[in-house]
Amino acid sequence: MISIEFKDGQGLGNQLWLYASAKSISEKIGLDLEIKNFNKFKALDFLKLDINISPNSVSRDSKEDSKFYEKLYYDSELKYIISDFDENVLNIKKNTLLEGIFQSEQYFFGDFEKLKRYIKVDENLINNYPIKKNVCILNIRGGEYKRHHDFILPKIYWLNAIENFKKKYKINHFKIVTDDYLYAKALFPKFEIISDDIAKCFITIYNCSNIVVSNSSFSYFPCRIGKTKKNIIAPMYWARPYKNKGRWISPGNIYKDWQYQDISSKLISYDECKKIAIKTSEYYKNNFYIFINKREIPSKGFLNILPKKFKIILKNKLKYIFPKIIG
Repeated sequence: MISIEFKDGQGLGNQLWLYASAKSISEKIGLDLEIKNFNKFKALDFLKLDINISPNSVSRDSKEDSKFYEKLYYDSELKYIISDFDENVLNIKKNTLLEGIFQSEQYFFGDFEKLKRYIKVDENLINNYPIKKNVCILNIRGGEYKRHHDFILPKIYWLNAIENFKKKYKINHFKIVTDDYLYAKALFPKFEIISDDIAKCFITIYNCSNIVVSNSSFSYFPCRIGKTKKNIIAPMYWARPYKNKGRWISPGNIYKDWQYQDISSKLISYDECKKIAIKTSEYYKNNFYIFINKREIPSKGFLNILPKKFKIILKNKLKYIFPKIIG
């Protein structure tokens, strides 16, 4: 048996990547998968996961379990933690806990169809959130992303993508799915906004035919398992779309059948972007040290010196005054 753990602070996209990759790995090496703290799964009310062990069962004592840490790199120039496919995961033994990001499609070993078996949407909810084929979804990520100016996608990215959908697909109707209503409203006050309901957001993306995604893990699985074939535009270079020194950040975050939009609004094919990701992967393997603990990277910023409760109160007040800046 191998295991993973759902933790406080994980987003739904992070949880689904961890689960789906671990499930695929477990089948590849012939071991069962256990999910610890399954009650922390953020989609208990609308997603069903293919697990062999009841989520209500008591987790076995894993104090003696070994841990497998997915290899990570820290790019000090771009100030980002880099993840990629870690082939060493196929050498793990039973009673191992997987720790890492696990957001590379290589963990699915060429089989995407099994994801529809791994993750199923409540059929009773699918028809509740229909999206017409002539509508494009803008999956805008705000929140804590606004604290990272090199990470968050500027308005020009969305404007260019809108123009690309108008020209290439003759789409003229746009709606927003977001984790940050105030931010999205400040960017596009006239668009309909779907927010504050994780099931509705997920299923809307699941049902749509056209989507512009952010550099977030949330949209991947509703795009991949949805019954409707999708036209997808994503940011080129992923986590550092505008300041990247020609590196794909991270090499694991490159997804088949997606189109990638560069800084000039040009659409680049997956195959061309994959070449950049592979080159970037080799660059990190040859030039950077590997670490296994995010705590090795010092956090910065004045808010980090404040008590946690005070930070929450302060941010909740400031986000109404500065919706484009405070998450």
